[in-house]
Amino acid sequence: KKAGKLSEMLAVSSRITRAEAYQDFNGGSDERSDMDVAFRFNGQQGSTVTGVGFELYQNQPNPFVNKTTVGFHLPEATEATLSVFDESGRLLFTQSGDYTKGYNAVMLDRSALKTTGLLYYKLETTHESATRKMILLK
Repeated sequence: KKAGKLSEMLAVSSRITRAEAYQDFNGGSDERSDMDVAFRFNGQQGSTVTGVGFELYQNQPNPFVNKTTVGFHLPEATEATLSVFDESGRLLFTQSGDYTKGYNAVMLDRSALKTTGLLYYKLETTHESATRKMILLK
């Protein structure tokens, strides 16, 4: 019974019962896929709590006019490449680097993209890959 942030008081653990989740592919059939379990508070990027693996977050803000931030979570320190493509698949931007375990972010500036409209961004490591959409306004 004390004041505080819920995000600092809760954590996912398998200490008593195994922390697990499943995605049901066929509406009740036996075919399932294991999923990671984690908490995210207030939908904020970088505010995930234990149990998160590789995750590419939605850019913020989206849509954007001048700058946007692409956040991602890595389960271990590794090299990663962020690429941005237009609707036709043309590569507009790429940045590779060594990133730390946990939350990381890359700031994108409209001057580096040189276009507007619907864009796709992809994060790749040696073991994982994820793609999301973003919108750059005029």
